[in-house]
This record gives sequence, C-alpha cells and structure tokens, in this order.
Amino acid sequence: VGVLGPWGCDPLLARARPDVASSLAVARLNRDPALAAGYWWDAVVLPEACAAPQAVAGVVGAERRASAIVGPLNPAACGAAGLLAAAWNKPLVSWACGAAGAVTLVKPLPAPAGVLHAVLRYFRWAHVAVVAAPQDLWVDTGQELAAELRARGLPVTVVAVAGEDEEEAEEALRVVMCMHSVLLGGREQKVLLEKAEDLGMTDGTFVFIPYDALTFALPYRRVPYPVLANNTKLRLAYDAVLTITIDSPDASFHEALEEAKKAYEVPANLDPAEV
Repeated sequence: VGVLGPWGCDPLLARARPDVASSLAVARLNRDPALAAGYWWDAVVLPEACAAPQAVAGVVGAERRASAIVGPLNPAACGAAGLLAAAWNKPLVSWACGAAGAVTLVKPLPAPAGVLHAVLRYFRWAHVAVVAAPQDLWVDTGQELAAELRARGLPVTVVAVAGEDEEEAEEALRVVMCMHSVLLGGREQKVLLEKAEDLGMTDGTFVFIPYDALTFALPYRRVPYPVLANNTKLRLAYDAVLTITIDSPDASFHEALEEAKKAYEVPANLDPAEV
C-alpha cells in the first residue's frame, strides 16, 4: 500500500508521521486473519509534490511501487489520479477525492463538503465564503470545496487567500475558513482569528469553520490546548469557531497513541503534542 501525501511541504504535515501510522496499520492488519484475508500487507510512504502538476507525476511514479494507493491529499490531483488508478485497476483510497470516472476510488470517510453542507443547511446558513492559506494544497482545497458547495446549491460568493500577514488576513475577513487548525499550530488561522477579534467580527456575526478538522478526529474531551490558554485574544476569538470533527468514542487520538506506546507498537518517545 502506497501512502501518498505532501509530507515535505510544510512542518505540520510532516508531524502526521505517515511512516509510523502506516506501519502501525499494516502490523495490526497482518495480525488479524479476518482482515488480512490471506495476504501479507506492507506500506511504503510516497512523496506528493506541493504543486498539483508535480503531484500528478508522483501518482504516476506509484504504479510500480504499490498495489493500492492511499491519497492524494491535493484535490487538484484527484482527476488524473482517479483515472490512472482505474487504468491500473488499483484501489485509490482518498478522502480528498470525488473524481468522476474513478471507478476504483474508495472513500474512507463521508465527503467533507457533504458534512459541511448538512451542517450549514441545518442552521440555515445560506451564504458561505471560503478563505484558504496561500500554499497550493490549501488554495486547491478551497477552490474544490467552493465548487462542491455551489453544486449543492449554496451561493459561495468569495474564495480568498490569507497568509501570515495581518494585512492579508484583514482583506480575507469578508469571508468565513481551508488551512491548518490553530489548535495544531496553524499560523495563518491564528492571524485570521486574531484579526477577526480586532475588527469585532467574533460577536456572532460570522461563524468560522475549520475545514481540516472534518478529515480527522480532533481530540476535544478534556484536552487542554496551550495555544488558547496562553493567548487571551485568540481564546476570545475562538468563541466564534464551530469545529466539526470525526468522533472517536472508544478512545481519543492521544489515548490511542498512549495505548500503542504501552504495547510497543510505536516508538515510546513520540510526544502526542508533537504528532
């Protein structure tokens, strides 16, 4: 199984530790005869380029290295990846893709755009705007999200880009959020929310929804986040944030990681705060 992602594009993605996660997954898979189905599974981490054209080239290079592919993360590469996987008759497992013609595509999660649409429809929030971090991955994700929401009938009026500078954040604050979560160290989201607090936009007029938390189980039960505890302005601004994430009722990510460390399934020196 090839695990394809832009692991070298920014430090937060590198913290995902795909090498450790994929090794843990295949080790547990191989121990369970019902899941292994007579096969011996192995995983190889494959680099996905930061820009979409080069990311497609990375998919091409995966043909001879893997029997199935997990990824890509960049939705702009999904169309080509889906067609290539179909031509090779290889499963493509990706939560970022919904490409037409991708007959071997397997979606491991509900489509983030579909979940977001259901929440927006429930609260009758008809007007939506998307703001993305300036990296290609997030710009492409924001554009794809806007297109999917428009296809579902929501009038997405603005797709803007906001970087780490306050001037960029101020220009983007006419819209509501695709970037790394501030809880995990996302600098662009921190600047955006702090500028929103400065401009009085966190009084309930706007709702800020982090997109990335839709794709993983963000710990939320009895979990301290130092970035909020140590920053009064950000803590006040976070009152305007609605986080939608995957529930993990059996164990939070931190609890599951500690259990894996105690069972010697992952390195004991892994710090949950750094993963």
